[in-house]
Amino acid sequence: VARHLIMEGCEKNKKSEDMWLEAVRLHPPETAKAIVANAVRAMPHSVRLWMKTAEIETDLKAKKKVGVFRKALEQIPTSVRLWKAAIELEEPDDARVLLTRAVECCSSSTELWLALARLETYENARKVLNKAREHIPTDRQIWLCAARLEETRGQKDMVDRIVQKALTSLTANMVELNREHWMKDAIDAERAGCTLTCQAIIEEYEKLLADATASCPQVEVLWLMYAKSRWLHGDVAGAREILAKAFEHNANSEGIWMAAVKLESENNEFARARRLLEKARRNAPSARIWMKSARLEWCLGDLDKAKELIKEGLSK
Repeated sequence: VARHLIMEGCEKNKKSEDMWLEAVRLHPPETAKAIVANAVRAMPHSVRLWMKTAEIETDLKAKKKVGVFRKALEQIPTSVRLWKAAIELEEPDDARVLLTRAVECCSSSTELWLALARLETYENARKVLNKAREHIPTDRQIWLCAARLEETRGQKDMVDRIVQKALTSLTANMVELNREHWMKDAIDAERAGCTLTCQAIIEEYEKLLADATASCPQVEVLWLMYAKSRWLHGDVAGAREILAKAFEHNANSEGIWMAAVKLESENNEFARARRLLEKARRNAPSARIWMKSARLEWCLGDLDKAKELIKEGLSK
């Protein structure tokens, strides 16, 4: 009864993807093949229906699946999903040919450009990545792939130049330079054995932050990002120096005071943290500063001092 009803539904709603897919699910394989064939005739631009057509093919050599995807791509040449599925079934040489066509049809797909570059020789890969940057100037992964490619040839100067140009170009194209993303990219490069690319990412990102703090010294978030970057890479003294400069331009910034205290307390420099909090209570006596002062004393076991600070803070 269910099969009869769903087929009746397909007849009355030939443009319903969900109806056709449910009909395929409810029928045995051989019948399902006929149903899905009718489905793609009714909806030749449905990626889901073409994917289902390939899925129910049982040919062990995958020739029929390849044929399905080629027919599908004639109808929907801009589907990245179909190109990827078709390419996965091919040997490297044929995959390269398909990818060359794929990037022509889907020029905004970073994934396809990078896949093509990986299958090419060094010289051709450079050309591919240059074209990719022309089509997608806002994707950092293309730039970083180019940097890694140069590193495989030991081209340190080229690696540095590419990463530098990446930051300049992305900034010019109004791309947000998210610290977490760039640090993840640096870690990924290091894990892949691309230490030159990793170092270049960190150095260029910090140069950008240095320029930013020089140009906009009153924007405290830039100082905080700069100091945190140094700290995360083990340069506590460098982070301390950056925060000291930040104070010169933002003497009453609660955020910078809190960051400086956190830097010292998390590196077990409790005397420094106490001195900073004393200054903060004079220059930026906010509720957070008083609470942080009391909490530090509590953590260090001086409960009387903590209580005294809470009382003093409440009286302000």
